[in-house]
This record gives sequence, C-alpha cells and structure tokens, in this order.
Amino acid sequence: MPQENDSQWLEIIGKALAYLCVQQVAQNDPKRVPDVVAKVKFLEGIGLSTSDAAELLGTTANSVKTNQRQRQKKKGGNGGKKTKM
Repeated sequence: MPQENDSQWLEIIGKALAYLCVQQVAQNDPKRVPDVVAKVKFLEGIGLSTSDAAELLGTTANSVKTNQRQRQKKKGGNGGKKTKM
C-alpha cells in the first residue's frame, strides 16, 4: 500500500514541477511559448502526455489538437489541394 501512495504523490509532484517549468519559461522567454499549443509542446518535450499537459494548462487535448490543425492550415498555403492546370 505505501508504494502505491508514493507513486501517486510522485506523479503529483512531477506535474506540479512541469507546470512551474512552463510558467517560468513563459515569463523569462515569452516568444518561446507564446500560446497554449507551444506550452503543450514544451510540456510534451519534458515527458508529459498531451492530455496531461493540456489539463495542467486548463484546457483539453482535443482543443489543443484543433488549435494545432488550425495553425497548420494557416501555414500550409493552399492546404495541400491540387491546383487546376
């Protein structure tokens, strides 16, 4: 039983530290993580899952994925559609 309880606390502590890391980066270098999508990518880079990262930031994984798709569409030009010749 004690090991199970320790595991839960370690998970909570790890998520809290990850949240503090992303907030510190956002404060010190706002261009590095300008929005929620960038913050989620940062948290994924340090080992959190997309759903855990989104939850820490007060959103959902589906919302983050939707924002990522919208961002890619803006950058993608014609969205991969073939042009008529």
